[in-house]
Amino acid sequence: MPQHIRSLSSPPASFEELKSAIASRHVTFSLRVENVAKRVLAKPELMAFGSTTSIADDCGVSVSTVMRFVAHIGFHEIAQARAIFRNELRRRLSVLPGSGTKNGSDGVDARRHSLVRSSPGSVVYAGSED
Repeated sequence: MPQHIRSLSSPPASFEELKSAIASRHVTFSLRVENVAKRVLAKPELMAFGSTTSIADDCGVSVSTVMRFVAHIGFHEIAQARAIFRNELRRRLSVLPGSGTKNGSDGVDARRHSLVRSSPGSVVYAGSED
């Protein structure tokens, strides 16, 4: 039986919203596009910092398959999709032990953190000390 493929009508506002849409089957993918989805959800740094070619290589698919994933989740350009993955990495950094996270309303402290690409596919955390 052929798989029914569904795209999101509007892009997710967050990484969690994307995961929820996939889990609830609001968006479904072809097999190759699903491979991209699984890989970038497991390793958000791929989408956040990788080139389209490096993402495709890591997922074992073509560049056009990566772009189909981006379109499927409601974005017109990969740069737009990168934003929710980068925001997810920032969120994860803000809750790391020793990050100085406060129990305030937003859960984020005043320290500044950054991620630095040391090489394609490799991300290094460079946190500032206050």
